[in-house]
This record gives sequence, C-alpha cells and structure tokens, in this order.
Amino acid sequence: MTRLAGLGIDRRAWIVTRVRVAAGGYNADGDYVPGATSSDEIRAVVQPISGNELKDMPEGIRTEARNVAWSRSDIQVDDEITDAGVTYRVLFVWPRDRDGEFYRAAMGKTT
Repeated sequence: MTRLAGLGIDRRAWIVTRVRVAAGGYNADGDYVPGATSSDEIRAVVQPISGNELKDMPEGIRTEARNVAWSRSDIQVDDEITDAGVTYRVLFVWPRDRDGEFYRAAMGKTT
C-alpha cells in the first residue's frame, strides 16, 4: 500500500512553499541569535483534515489542526507551508517508521 500512496502523491501533488527555521544559539556576549531561515518549493497535497486523522494525534493539537499535507519531501514540526497564499504551521507529523516513502503532517492556519 505504501508504494501506491506514494504514487498517488506523485500524481496529485502541486508546488507549495516550505519555510524552515534552523535552531538559534547564543553568541560570545550571551545574546540569543535566531537561526537561519530556508525556503524551498516542494510538491505536496493539502486537504482538510478528517475526523479519523484527528483521533491519531495528541489531544492539544486536535483543536488547532484543520488541514493535512502529504508529501514525498521532508516535513517537520514548526515548518510553515504556504499553499495558494495561505500559510499553515506544521503541528504534528505522523511517524514514518515503516512507510518511509512519504510524509503526512497536520497543520494549523496562520494567515
């Protein structure tokens, strides 16, 4: 089934923008320096989230998550995905232990 899901993503995905912020650190003076921001175009499918998908995630995230993204590209918690002018923050990523051909992430709308 994993290969079929990956092929479905390949056929239906469109270009979205993924923004990732690297972890910050402290300089020699002890001041916090924010991490660098990287922006990449990836192919993903963005859909409204279903009730069954909401059941699979921690309770505190359920209230904020409204959309789900499927992609072959790496998606991490706190990434921002922009699709058709709407920006979403990644709140939860399902583990891909055995089904490593794609990523599935729950997102909340920020704009």
